[in-house]
Amino acid sequence: MKKIEWKQEVIEKMKEACLAQYRDGTAMKVDEVMKRLMDIEGVPMHYPYHHFIMPAGLLTLAAIEKGADESELSQWLETAEERAKTVPGGFCGNCGTCGSAVGVGIFISVLTGATPMAVENWQWANEATGKCLIKISQYPGPRCCKRTTFLAAAEGVPYINEKCGLHFAVNDEIECNYHIKNATCLEAECPFYKEA
Repeated sequence: MKKIEWKQEVIEKMKEACLAQYRDGTAMKVDEVMKRLMDIEGVPMHYPYHHFIMPAGLLTLAAIEKGADESELSQWLETAEERAKTVPGGFCGNCGTCGSAVGVGIFISVLTGATPMAVENWQWANEATGKCLIKISQYPGPRCCKRTTFLAAAEGVPYINEKCGLHFAVNDEIECNYHIKNATCLEAECPFYKEA
């Protein structure tokens, strides 16, 4: 697999956006947070940044809901960044595991302190990832980092709420405004496609 370089300045913008949202304290729906991070300058249509977008957005919402300290959220984001960077670009097609789904697992493992030796939360991280992968697999390729992020969010949120005691929400109808930038968009075959 070709090694893809992460631009640290883009990651720093994402982390700052998460901390700014935390300071604001506004409750948002998960897909809205994902779009806010996707819209940061320097985030392309498809790129491994999405492997970080998923856990970063979820950790920010969890910190707001749980009333975690800003320093705790900062540490969570650092850990999520470190883990997300281990998921290579093209992992979906090359290894059969989409980084958006892995991002849900990263979120659960960071939030609950799961390790390879953990018991219950080890199971949660893997089961959540599996559920998201099954949902993602219901739509054909080629890859679309926006589609898979929205699918993983919609599928993962009920499970996250049940296992982690959170109250996340996702819009019933997520609309993707990114398809004009995607030459391989599935268009009508994508559940989030809306004609301009």
